[in-house]
Formats: sequence, structure tokens, C-alpha cells
Amino acid sequence: MKSMKPDILGIIPARGGSKGIIGKNIRQMCGKPLIYYAVNLAQQLKRENLITDYLVSTDSEQIANVVKSFGAEVPFLRPGHLAGDNSPVIDTIIHAVNGWEKNQGKKIHSVLLLQPTNPLTVFSDVEKAILYYLSLQPGADSLISISNAEHIRLPTLYYKKGNRLVQVEKNAVPNVNRQKIKSLFWRNGAIYLSRRDLLLKKKRVLGPNPYYFEMPRMRSLTIDDLFDWEMAEWMMKYGSRDPS
Repeated sequence: MKSMKPDILGIIPARGGSKGIIGKNIRQMCGKPLIYYAVNLAQQLKRENLITDYLVSTDSEQIANVVKSFGAEVPFLRPGHLAGDNSPVIDTIIHAVNGWEKNQGKKIHSVLLLQPTNPLTVFSDVEKAILYYLSLQPGADSLISISNAEHIRLPTLYYKKGNRLVQVEKNAVPNVNRQKIKSLFWRNGAIYLSRRDLLLKKKRVLGPNPYYFEMPRMRSLTIDDLFDWEMAEWMMKYGSRDPS
């Protein structure tokens, strides 16, 4: 495959201070550090010229050393003020873009954000998303991966208010036939593609109406806690990740 333009920079964010699962990014999942799966994807994408380059953005020397052991690119460390619990991800992305562009002496067109917490994503998912995103240029400022959430019915969603419940969708009728309810989709966190000007000028990862690439639910699990971890590990060992 010939080199593709515009240039896309892959960014893998991996801060060291994970609270939900201590040391999550380098904890072993099926014999490899969790972050290995995101790095492996980025390496494949670079080999196939679907992205120009990639880097791991981390504040942790330990994480940097681990990912370097399997050939990952860590050209610089993220400063501590960008690695707190409440640090906006957009600031991390901008820091990575500015650092890469300074080192390389050229500007990128777009960023591909690959999160380590989505280890079930396969190469073909990202390949198809990138090719679709490129086909939408110059009009598309962003694209996200989604999965069908039809198992969640909007009328059944509530939030707590004191010791009572309030319906999320006011006046939603709980007993309406499922087939008559609009399909819902969940932003699964696996793939984010964003234009440079959207990131740096508007400080946003997503435009107001992003395009989308739909992934199957079996590859849309995001690891937030130990239950998610065990589910992802089970899927890797016994489930099907066949992209077909």
C-alpha cells in the first residue's frame, strides 16, 4: 500500500496513576501488559502506512520502559500536571501533537486516539475506520467508534435523587414495544479520529456531529474496573474476536 496523505498521528495515552485498577496499563492480561494491545495495533497501522507515526503519551518512566521493551515510541514524557485524575484528555493530546511536530518539523492533519482500555479492538476495525474517515475529507472533522446499545431501553434509565428515582427521559413510557423505540448507540471508546484544527484551535476531540464507525458489541468492552478486566480476559481466551 502506498503512503497515505494526509498525515495521521496515533496517540496512546497511558498515565501512571490509575485508581480503579492499580498499575492497569502494565498489568498482565493473557500474558502481556494491557497496553501491549494498543501498541501492537499502532505498529501494524504504521507498517501498513495507515498512520504516519505513533507515540505513547505517559508520565511514568515505568510504563515508558515497559512499552519500549516491545518497540513502542516514547519520544518524551508527559508532564505531571497533565496526568492527574481530572486532567482533560484534550490537553494530553495537544501536548503530544506539539511535541511530535516540534521533533519532526512538520504538521499533522489528524490524530488517531487509541486507548489501552479497549484491548479487544482488532486491526480491521481501525483500518476500516481510518479509510472511511479519509474518504470523508475534507468535510469530516471527527469520527468515533460506536456499538449498538439496543439492549438498553431509554424508558428504563433513571438517576437517583435522594431516596427516589427520576426518569432520564421525561415522559418516556416504560411499556412501549421495544421495536417502536429509536435505536441507541454507545460511544465505545475504541477509536477517535480528529482533525488537527479541531484539537488545537477549538480544544475539542469531537465536533458537534461526528461521523461514526460501528463495531460489534463483542469488541466494544472498555475496561473501567475488575469486572470489565475479567470479561475482557475471558473474551481473549475463549471468545471470538474474528472481525468477519
